[in-house]
Amino acid sequence: MFTKSALFIVLAFSAAAIAGGSYWNVDEGGTTMKFLSLATSPRSAAIAGSGVATPQGFSEVSRNPLATAASNNPQFGVEHTIFSSNIDAKLTSAYFGLPLSIVNTSAALEYLGYGDIEGRDEEGFKTEDYGAMAWAVQLGIGSKPSIFNWGLTARFASQSIEDATALAFLMDGGASFRLNKYVAFGATVTNFGWVSEYESEEESAPMALQAGISGSIPIMNAFDLAVHADAYRRADYDAEWRFGSELLYKKALAFRIGYAYRGETKSGVSAGLGLVFGRVQFDYAYAASPTLDGNHLFNLGLSF
Repeated sequence: MFTKSALFIVLAFSAAAIAGGSYWNVDEGGTTMKFLSLATSPRSAAIAGSGVATPQGFSEVSRNPLATAASNNPQFGVEHTIFSSNIDAKLTSAYFGLPLSIVNTSAALEYLGYGDIEGRDEEGFKTEDYGAMAWAVQLGIGSKPSIFNWGLTARFASQSIEDATALAFLMDGGASFRLNKYVAFGATVTNFGWVSEYESEEESAPMALQAGISGSIPIMNAFDLAVHADAYRRADYDAEWRFGSELLYKKALAFRIGYAYRGETKSGVSAGLGLVFGRVQFDYAYAASPTLDGNHLFNLGLSF
């Protein structure tokens, strides 16, 4: 009963927000801690952020609360993002998932570090360089993998730019329903909560809502083809459409491709692969972006 109610609430909430309710409209640039909406999982990045209804493991818990309910095997790992040459920054995260007798639990820690940033005064003249950094820690709880799944995450985040620091207490929630062994759909709400001010400058959290459907088809008893279609909306810009596909060979090798349509010239193509050697998992993705040229994402995980 709880999971059915959670699914209905999240789906209705997401549909209303993606439709553009006034409560969710924030001026462009009016959100802070945007790193909390950047992909950390190569699998998710490779399929353009789609597949919210069917996360494949704990490696996706930093951005998808349903990932806590995706596996019955304990797992930990490290993920790393190398940004394009346009940005002197690196994003590293570590995750851990532990199934218990009744529920699953997860934890994650991420750190975003920047190189020196060139300072400019109000007239545009160069001043001293300054630094910036951000980090977040989270704990999650979710259902055991089933027909109905749910997940909840609590997160504390901090971001510092020069001498100014902001703090945030945020929540994620999601629910999904597997119609049969071929089709699943679900929805999530992420980064809902409170953010402090930057030196009297008030900004909003990068709250986002996503709803999607995923389907899979077995091919010749060796391959599985999965396709995903999602709608995503962050509070400070219009909805975007995310599409992805995965070809899996005997659950050990995966080829992935995705496309995110954001309107005008902001769309992007992504691709990647995944390998599983016994208890070891490796994932890689390249995510193209008109503004960032392209990012490389890596994941190394261990199941036990």
